[in-house]
Amino acid sequence: MSLPDAALHPDDPTYKGKTWDAVEKALNQRDQFLAGASGYDPAQIEARGPTALDPCKPKFSTFPWEERVAPFDKPASCSLENWRHTCLRFVVGRQTATLQFNKAASNNTIDPEMLDALQDAIMDLQNRAEVRVVVIRSEGKLFSNGFDPKYLMSESSMSKDQISAVHLQYARVLYFLQNLPQLTVALIQGTAMGAALGLVCACDMVYSVKGAFFAMSETKLGAVPSTAIPYITRRISYFKDTYQLLLLGASVPAETAKDYGIITTVVEDVAGLEAECKTLCDKMSLCAPGAVAATKEVVLRTVGAPPSSFMMNYVGSVVAEVRRGPEARGGIEAIQSKAKPAWAQAPIAP
Repeated sequence: MSLPDAALHPDDPTYKGKTWDAVEKALNQRDQFLAGASGYDPAQIEARGPTALDPCKPKFSTFPWEERVAPFDKPASCSLENWRHTCLRFVVGRQTATLQFNKAASNNTIDPEMLDALQDAIMDLQNRAEVRVVVIRSEGKLFSNGFDPKYLMSESSMSKDQISAVHLQYARVLYFLQNLPQLTVALIQGTAMGAALGLVCACDMVYSVKGAFFAMSETKLGAVPSTAIPYITRRISYFKDTYQLLLLGASVPAETAKDYGIITTVVEDVAGLEAECKTLCDKMSLCAPGAVAATKEVVLRTVGAPPSSFMMNYVGSVVAEVRRGPEARGGIEAIQSKAKPAWAQAPIAP
Protein backbone atom coordinates (compact mmCIF):
# COMPACT_ATOMS: atom_id res chain seq x y z
CA MET A 1 0.00 0.00 0.00
CA SER A 2 1.38 3.39 -0.97
CA LEU A 3 0.93 6.43 1.22
CA PRO A 4 -0.82 9.49 -0.22
CA ASP A 5 1.37 12.33 -1.42
CA ALA A 6 1.96 14.79 1.42
CA ALA A 7 1.79 17.74 -1.01
CA LEU A 8 -1.57 19.44 -1.53
CA HIS A 9 -2.46 19.80 -5.23
CA PRO A 10 -4.99 22.57 -6.00
CA ASP A 11 -6.73 20.44 -8.66
CA ASP A 12 -7.15 17.44 -6.39
CA PRO A 13 -10.90 16.63 -6.48
CA THR A 14 -10.74 15.94 -2.76
CA TYR A 15 -10.22 19.66 -2.18
CA LYS A 16 -11.17 21.54 -5.39
CA GLY A 17 -14.40 23.47 -5.17
CA LYS A 18 -14.93 22.53 -1.51
CA THR A 19 -15.47 24.90 1.41
CA TRP A 20 -12.54 25.53 3.69
CA ASP A 21 -14.21 23.55 6.50
CA ALA A 22 -14.47 20.54 4.19
CA VAL A 23 -10.86 20.95 3.06
CA GLU A 24 -9.67 21.21 6.67
CA LYS A 25 -11.62 18.10 7.62
CA ALA A 26 -10.09 16.17 4.72
CA LEU A 27 -6.61 17.36 5.67
CA ASN A 28 -7.11 16.27 9.28
CA GLN A 29 -8.25 12.84 8.11
CA ARG A 30 -5.18 12.56 5.87
CA ASP A 31 -2.88 13.57 8.72
CA GLN A 32 -4.43 10.95 10.99
CA PHE A 33 -3.98 8.31 8.30
CA LEU A 34 -0.34 9.26 7.76
CA ALA A 35 0.34 9.24 11.49
CA GLY A 36 -1.27 5.84 11.90
CA ALA A 37 0.65 4.43 8.93
CA SER A 38 3.86 5.68 10.53
CA GLY A 39 3.15 3.76 13.73
CA TYR A 40 1.96 6.74 15.78
CA ASP A 41 -1.23 6.29 17.79
CA PRO A 42 -3.25 9.55 17.56
CA ALA A 43 -5.40 8.46 20.50
CA GLN A 44 -2.40 8.11 22.81
CA ILE A 45 -2.09 11.01 25.25
CA GLU A 46 1.34 12.61 25.03
CA ALA A 47 3.23 13.06 28.29
CA ARG A 48 3.05 16.67 29.42
CA GLY A 49 4.90 18.92 31.78
CA PRO A 50 8.61 18.97 32.70
CA THR A 51 10.76 15.88 32.27
CA ALA A 52 14.40 15.09 32.89
CA LEU A 53 15.12 15.48 29.16
CA ASP A 54 12.96 18.60 28.76
CA PRO A 55 12.71 20.30 32.19
CA CYS A 56 11.20 23.46 30.67
CA LYS A 57 8.36 21.66 28.89
CA PRO A 58 5.14 23.41 30.00
CA LYS A 59 2.01 21.53 30.96
CA PHE A 60 -0.10 23.69 28.67
CA SER A 61 1.57 26.53 26.77
CA THR A 62 4.22 29.22 26.91
CA PHE A 63 4.16 32.93 26.33
CA PRO A 64 5.78 34.08 23.07
CA TRP A 65 8.29 36.28 24.91
CA GLU A 66 9.53 33.52 27.21
CA GLU A 67 13.07 32.28 26.71
CA ARG A 68 13.70 28.59 27.26
CA VAL A 69 15.80 27.94 30.31
CA ALA A 70 18.46 25.37 29.53
CA PRO A 71 18.46 22.19 31.63
CA PHE A 72 21.18 21.39 34.12
CA ASP A 73 24.61 21.11 32.52
CA LYS A 74 25.31 17.68 33.99
CA PRO A 75 23.00 14.67 34.22
CA ALA A 76 21.58 13.38 37.47
CA SER A 77 23.99 11.17 39.36
CA CYS A 78 21.28 9.25 41.21
CA SER A 79 17.54 9.04 41.89
CA LEU A 80 15.40 8.17 44.91
CA GLU A 81 15.90 4.44 44.31
CA ASN A 82 19.72 4.67 44.49
CA TRP A 83 20.13 7.89 46.48
CA ARG A 84 23.76 8.39 47.44
CA HIS A 85 23.98 11.96 48.79
CA THR A 86 24.58 12.17 52.55
CA CYS A 87 24.25 15.97 52.79
CA LEU A 88 20.57 15.86 51.76
CA ARG A 89 18.04 13.31 52.96
CA PHE A 90 15.42 12.44 50.32
CA VAL A 91 12.46 10.27 51.34
CA VAL A 92 8.95 9.73 49.99
CA GLY A 93 6.01 9.35 52.34
CA ARG A 94 2.29 9.13 51.66
CA GLN A 95 2.01 11.30 48.53
CA THR A 96 4.79 13.56 49.88
CA ALA A 97 8.52 13.93 49.42
CA THR A 98 10.83 15.36 52.08
CA LEU A 99 14.17 17.01 51.33
CA GLN A 100 16.10 17.54 54.56
CA PHE A 101 19.42 19.35 54.87
CA ASN A 102 21.61 16.93 56.78
CA LYS A 103 24.69 19.01 57.70
CA ALA A 104 23.82 20.36 61.15
CA ALA A 105 27.46 20.33 62.27
CA SER A 106 28.34 22.83 59.52
CA ASN A 107 25.11 24.88 59.77
CA ASN A 108 23.59 23.16 56.71
CA THR A 109 25.77 25.15 54.34
CA ILE A 110 25.26 25.11 50.59
CA ASP A 111 28.22 24.01 48.47
CA PRO A 112 28.68 22.22 45.11
CA GLU A 113 27.92 18.88 46.79
CA MET A 114 24.62 20.19 48.17
CA LEU A 115 23.73 21.74 44.80
CA ASP A 116 24.29 18.36 43.12
CA ALA A 117 21.99 16.73 45.68
CA LEU A 118 19.27 19.36 45.22
CA GLN A 119 19.56 19.02 41.44
CA ASP A 120 19.19 15.23 41.57
CA ALA A 121 16.18 15.46 43.88
CA ILE A 122 14.44 18.09 41.75
CA MET A 123 15.04 16.14 38.53
CA ASP A 124 13.59 13.04 40.21
CA LEU A 125 10.53 14.90 41.51
CA GLN A 126 9.69 16.28 38.06
CA ASN A 127 8.51 12.80 37.06
CA ARG A 128 6.87 11.65 40.31
CA ALA A 129 3.15 12.08 39.73
CA GLU A 130 2.43 10.21 42.97
CA VAL A 131 4.03 13.04 44.99
CA ARG A 132 1.68 15.96 45.65
CA VAL A 133 3.53 17.92 48.36
CA VAL A 134 7.29 18.50 48.64
CA VAL A 135 8.57 19.44 52.11
CA ILE A 136 11.95 21.15 52.52
CA ARG A 137 13.43 21.26 56.00
CA SER A 138 16.69 21.07 57.95
CA GLU A 139 18.12 19.42 61.03
CA GLY A 140 19.99 21.35 63.71
CA LYS A 141 19.72 24.90 65.04
CA LEU A 142 19.99 26.76 61.72
CA PHE A 143 17.95 26.17 58.61
CA SER A 144 21.04 27.13 56.60
CA ASN A 145 23.60 29.91 56.67
CA GLY A 146 23.86 29.92 52.87
CA PHE A 147 26.95 29.19 50.84
CA ASP A 148 29.78 27.52 52.72
CA PRO A 149 32.38 30.19 53.69
CA LYS A 150 35.16 27.72 52.87
CA TYR A 151 33.80 27.30 49.37
CA LEU A 152 33.45 31.08 48.93
CA MET A 153 37.09 31.50 49.95
CA SER A 154 38.11 28.86 47.42
CA GLU A 155 36.51 30.92 44.63
CA SER A 156 39.50 33.28 44.81
CA SER A 157 41.60 30.58 43.15
CA MET A 158 38.94 29.59 40.61
CA SER A 159 38.43 30.87 37.09
CA LYS A 160 35.48 33.06 36.17
CA ASP A 161 33.91 30.19 34.21
CA GLN A 162 34.24 27.82 37.18
CA ILE A 163 32.57 30.32 39.52
CA SER A 164 29.81 31.04 37.00
CA ALA A 165 29.10 27.32 36.53
CA VAL A 166 28.41 26.80 40.25
CA HIS A 167 26.15 29.82 40.58
CA LEU A 168 24.35 28.98 37.33
CA GLN A 169 23.60 25.55 38.79
CA TYR A 170 22.23 27.26 41.90
CA ALA A 171 20.09 29.52 39.68
CA ARG A 172 18.66 26.49 37.89
CA VAL A 173 17.98 24.77 41.22
CA LEU A 174 15.85 27.78 42.22
CA TYR A 175 14.09 27.95 38.85
CA PHE A 176 13.21 24.27 38.55
CA LEU A 177 12.27 24.05 42.24
CA GLN A 178 9.79 26.89 41.77
CA ASN A 179 8.41 25.21 38.64
CA LEU A 180 7.83 21.77 40.16
CA PRO A 181 4.23 20.65 39.55
CA GLN A 182 3.85 19.75 43.23
CA LEU A 183 3.13 22.21 46.03
CA THR A 184 6.40 23.00 47.82
CA VAL A 185 6.57 24.02 51.48
CA ALA A 186 9.59 25.09 53.54
CA LEU A 187 9.61 24.44 57.29
CA ILE A 188 12.04 26.88 58.88
CA GLN A 189 13.21 25.77 62.34
CA GLY A 190 16.09 28.26 62.54
CA THR A 191 17.80 31.18 60.84
CA ALA A 192 18.08 31.22 57.02
CA MET A 193 20.79 33.34 55.43
CA GLY A 194 22.09 34.21 51.98
CA ALA A 195 21.53 31.53 49.34
CA ALA A 196 19.25 29.63 51.72
CA LEU A 197 16.84 32.58 51.68
CA GLY A 198 16.67 32.33 47.90
CA LEU A 199 15.77 28.65 48.26
CA VAL A 200 13.07 29.54 50.78
CA CYS A 201 11.59 32.20 48.49
CA ALA A 202 11.42 29.71 45.60
CA CYS A 203 8.97 27.58 47.65
CA ASP A 204 5.19 28.02 47.43
CA MET A 205 4.52 28.11 51.17
CA VAL A 206 6.88 28.96 54.04
CA TYR A 207 6.27 28.25 57.74
CA SER A 208 8.76 29.50 60.32
CA VAL A 209 9.32 29.38 64.05
CA LYS A 210 9.15 32.72 65.83
CA GLY A 211 12.81 32.70 66.82
CA ALA A 212 14.20 32.41 63.26
CA PHE A 213 15.93 35.30 61.50
CA PHE A 214 16.31 35.97 57.79
CA ALA A 215 19.29 37.82 56.37
CA MET A 216 21.08 38.67 53.13
CA SER A 217 24.49 39.94 54.21
CA GLU A 218 26.24 39.76 50.83
CA THR A 219 26.64 43.53 50.49
CA LYS A 220 28.44 43.59 53.86
CA LEU A 221 30.91 41.08 52.41
CA GLY A 222 31.44 42.96 49.16
CA ALA A 223 29.33 40.46 47.19
CA VAL A 224 26.02 40.54 45.33
CA PRO A 225 23.07 38.19 46.00
CA SER A 226 22.11 38.40 42.34
CA THR A 227 21.08 34.76 41.79
CA ALA A 228 18.40 34.82 44.49
CA ILE A 229 17.15 38.36 43.88
CA PRO A 230 14.38 37.48 41.34
CA TYR A 231 12.80 35.04 43.81
CA ILE A 232 13.13 37.35 46.81
CA THR A 233 11.62 40.35 45.01
CA ARG A 234 8.63 38.28 43.84
CA ARG A 235 7.75 37.52 47.46
CA ILE A 236 8.44 40.87 49.10
CA SER A 237 5.53 43.27 48.69
CA TYR A 238 7.35 46.63 48.73
CA PHE A 239 10.66 47.87 47.34
CA LYS A 240 11.44 49.63 50.61
CA ASP A 241 11.50 46.26 52.35
CA THR A 242 13.55 44.75 49.53
CA TYR A 243 16.16 47.48 49.99
CA GLN A 244 16.28 46.91 53.75
CA LEU A 245 17.00 43.23 53.23
CA LEU A 246 19.24 43.30 50.15
CA LEU A 247 21.01 46.68 50.16
CA LEU A 248 21.41 47.26 53.90
CA GLY A 249 21.94 43.58 54.72
CA ALA A 250 19.32 43.67 57.45
CA SER A 251 18.65 40.61 59.60
CA VAL A 252 14.90 40.50 60.19
CA PRO A 253 12.93 38.31 62.63
CA ALA A 254 10.25 35.93 61.44
CA GLU A 255 7.37 38.31 62.21
CA THR A 256 8.96 41.04 60.10
CA ALA A 257 9.68 38.53 57.33
CA LYS A 258 5.99 37.66 57.40
CA ASP A 259 5.11 41.35 57.01
CA TYR A 260 7.51 41.50 54.06
CA GLY A 261 5.71 38.56 52.42
CA ILE A 262 8.50 35.98 52.76
CA ILE A 263 6.79 33.89 55.45
CA THR A 264 3.29 32.45 55.20
CA THR A 265 2.77 31.66 58.88
CA VAL A 266 4.84 32.11 62.05
CA VAL A 267 4.54 29.51 64.82
CA GLU A 268 5.97 29.17 68.31
CA ASP A 269 8.16 26.11 67.89
CA VAL A 270 8.97 23.02 65.83
CA ALA A 271 5.80 21.31 67.06
CA GLY A 272 3.89 24.20 65.50
CA LEU A 273 5.69 23.59 62.21
CA GLU A 274 4.60 19.95 62.25
CA ALA A 275 1.01 20.96 62.99
CA GLU A 276 0.98 23.52 60.15
CA CYS A 277 2.46 20.98 57.76
CA LYS A 278 -0.20 18.42 58.69
CA THR A 279 -2.96 21.01 58.22
CA LEU A 280 -1.54 21.93 54.82
CA CYS A 281 -1.37 18.29 53.73
CA ASP A 282 -4.97 17.75 54.85
CA LYS A 283 -6.07 20.75 52.76
CA MET A 284 -4.08 19.56 49.75
CA SER A 285 -5.72 16.14 49.88
CA LEU A 286 -8.95 17.87 48.83
CA CYS A 287 -7.31 19.47 45.78
CA ALA A 288 -6.84 17.56 42.52
CA PRO A 289 -3.10 17.25 41.77
CA GLY A 290 -3.49 17.98 38.06
CA ALA A 291 -5.57 21.09 38.76
CA VAL A 292 -2.97 22.26 41.30
CA ALA A 293 -0.15 21.80 38.76
CA ALA A 294 -2.10 23.64 36.05
CA THR A 295 -3.04 26.51 38.36
CA LYS A 296 0.53 26.84 39.60
CA GLU A 297 1.81 27.02 36.03
CA VAL A 298 -0.70 29.71 35.09
CA VAL A 299 0.21 31.78 38.16
CA LEU A 300 3.95 31.60 37.42
CA ARG A 301 3.43 32.54 33.77
CA THR A 302 1.02 35.41 34.30
CA VAL A 303 2.02 37.13 37.56
CA GLY A 304 3.15 40.66 36.81
CA ALA A 305 2.44 40.33 33.09
CA PRO A 306 0.10 42.94 31.57
CA PRO A 307 -3.20 41.69 30.09
CA SER A 308 -2.96 40.80 26.41
CA SER A 309 -4.86 38.86 23.78
CA PHE A 310 -2.37 36.04 24.12
CA MET A 311 -2.86 35.90 27.89
CA MET A 312 -6.64 35.80 27.56
CA ASN A 313 -6.44 33.02 24.97
CA TYR A 314 -3.89 31.18 27.09
CA VAL A 315 -5.88 31.18 30.34
CA GLY A 316 -9.09 30.42 28.45
CA SER A 317 -7.53 27.42 26.72
CA VAL A 318 -6.14 26.08 30.00
CA VAL A 319 -9.56 26.32 31.66
CA ALA A 320 -11.24 24.62 28.69
CA GLU A 321 -8.72 21.79 28.59
CA VAL A 322 -8.78 21.13 32.34
CA ARG A 323 -12.59 21.19 32.37
CA ARG A 324 -12.60 18.41 29.75
CA GLY A 325 -10.11 16.33 31.71
CA PRO A 326 -10.73 13.33 33.98
CA GLU A 327 -10.22 15.27 37.21
CA ALA A 328 -12.96 17.79 36.40
CA ARG A 329 -15.32 14.99 35.44
CA GLY A 330 -14.44 13.13 38.63
CA GLY A 331 -15.06 16.24 40.71
CA ILE A 332 -18.52 16.79 39.21
CA GLU A 333 -19.40 13.12 39.65
CA ALA A 334 -18.26 13.27 43.29
CA ILE A 335 -20.50 16.27 43.95
CA GLN A 336 -23.47 14.59 42.31
CA SER A 337 -22.96 11.34 44.22
CA LYS A 338 -22.04 13.17 47.45
CA ALA A 339 -18.82 11.18 47.71
CA LYS A 340 -15.14 12.05 47.94
CA PRO A 341 -13.31 12.35 44.60
CA ALA A 342 -10.57 9.84 43.86
CA TRP A 343 -7.73 12.18 44.85
CA ALA A 344 -9.24 12.75 48.31
CA GLN A 345 -9.51 9.07 49.21
CA ALA A 346 -5.99 8.66 50.62
CA PRO A 347 -4.35 10.99 53.14
CA ILE A 348 -1.25 13.08 52.39
CA ALA A 349 1.42 12.85 55.07
CA PRO A 350 5.24 13.04 55.27
